[in-house]
Amino acid sequence: MTDRLQSPGRQQRSSIRRFIPATILGPLVGASLGVDGGPIFQIFAIENLGLSATAIGIAFGLGVASLPIQIYASRIPIERARRNTQIFLVLAALQAWLLAFLVGVGATGGLAAIALGVTVIAEISVSVLYATAWQPLLASGVDTHARQQLNSTWSAIARGVLAGALVLFAALNSGGRSLFLVTVGALAVAAAIGLNAIDPPPPAPSPEPGSTTPGTDAKSATALAPATRIVLVVFAAINIGAIPLWLVYLNKVLWPAANLGAIAAVQTVASMAALLAWKSTDGDVTRRALIGAAATLAAAASIVTLDGPVGSAAQQALIVGATAAMAAGTTTARLAMLEATHRVITPANTVRAFTLLDVVASTSLQAGLLLSGFLITASANTETSLTDPYRAFVLIAAATTIPAILWFKRASA
Repeated sequence: MTDRLQSPGRQQRSSIRRFIPATILGPLVGASLGVDGGPIFQIFAIENLGLSATAIGIAFGLGVASLPIQIYASRIPIERARRNTQIFLVLAALQAWLLAFLVGVGATGGLAAIALGVTVIAEISVSVLYATAWQPLLASGVDTHARQQLNSTWSAIARGVLAGALVLFAALNSGGRSLFLVTVGALAVAAAIGLNAIDPPPPAPSPEPGSTTPGTDAKSATALAPATRIVLVVFAAINIGAIPLWLVYLNKVLWPAANLGAIAAVQTVASMAALLAWKSTDGDVTRRALIGAAATLAAAASIVTLDGPVGSAAQQALIVGATAAMAAGTTTARLAMLEATHRVITPANTVRAFTLLDVVASTSLQAGLLLSGFLITASANTETSLTDPYRAFVLIAAATTIPAILWFKRASA
């Protein structure tokens, strides 16, 4: 399988250093604006703005409204990828500054509710401007080794920066938190300006006359290849069973006495370790995806027979180990399949492919969260661990991922 991005002279490459600021800043911006339930937003929304958990949850859920817009946005030409990323960062800065104002003045009631509108708009802008542009920008701007470094090592560093920022933000008073958000906005603007050094991606090539076979047209010529469509199935399988609401499940069913902060730290560290352990390769990355999926499956199987609530140190150690293995395995599988996706898409459908990938990934993740809420309630009323609905769901989802990856491997060979 030949990586189209490694053809000499096909595209002008930009230095990886030009992409690093935006890579590191991305998670911090998302956490501050409440994208995907951003933790920094949750902290000041509750502690500084006095918003209810119900209102915050509804605002997060309204992000689903962006799906039709995002699907339509898949038609955006790839040559606009750099500009759209810059627009996203500037809008993020304006939103961060608005939130800084609300926190600084101690907004309450209707004024504080403006923050809920901010997070909804942020989710839509991520879906329409960022998700349709960032990976296509990497596809055209760097080679496979640089892209893997950005998506692994530098993404791990970004998570480390976010972890430190969370500790700092939690310790600040309202004035300090307002200044923090102002700083995040300023960094977003700086990152947007820094992207000026990156050449805009060249226009996607149009089918040349005579390049299509009789009975086909330009639209069919740019249709997603079978392997690209299958990768959507793979990401849906990975995300829907990526131990959604794991902390809630432990607290309500399996290990009520667990230190949830420590368990969350185990997940974060394991995910970061998996990213840092990634080595760039020209070889078949689907083997790494299979290893990650197998580790996730083995970890899910290891806890199936535990009786909750657990009490012994051995059982608790098994849960901690399984948590780390599932976090690392899922991260490895996602990263490997992201790189595999870059290798099977064509220049003509880069934006469309990655937009649909984001739609499937986010929707399956939300579906897993929704379904898990009901399964955890059912599991709390189940006495036999072998019939625990939540753990059965996680096990089945993990088992489904492996044949999905093998299906993709055969289709892309």
